[in-house]
Amino acid sequence: MAYYKQNFMRYLDHRGIKYEDCDLYTVRVTWNCENINKIVVVVSFDEDGEGYVQLSAWAIANFTGNDEKLLKGLVVCNVLNEKFRWVKFFLDDDKDLNVKIDAVIDSETVGEECFSLMRRIINIVDEAYPLIMKALWG
Repeated sequence: MAYYKQNFMRYLDHRGIKYEDCDLYTVRVTWNCENINKIVVVVSFDEDGEGYVQLSAWAIANFTGNDEKLLKGLVVCNVLNEKFRWVKFFLDDDKDLNVKIDAVIDSETVGEECFSLMRRIINIVDEAYPLIMKALWG
């Protein structure tokens, strides 16, 4: 059901947080951070109406180039996955470094839960960004 998403959007409205209502199951929120200029978090609710949510931040960095650059991207993902247990960092087919959180949520507290998860992904990516840039350019 879309009520998970609706409850989350009501929570964001109540806190005065701007967002983009993308489709029936997806909300996008843009944040300005200290280390990374901005991060876009996509909050995707389960299409079957179950209490599942996935939060994603795409294209944090791109490791396209030679094999050495790709290897650096894989190594930094491994280091970050070991350091930050709440999220998973990975490279996609385009060699973009992405991050995700999967969670089970409750319909009554979805706003607080998703906001907390969103802040967690933002804080982790912002803290990890200097390590990512060092791997990319260092």
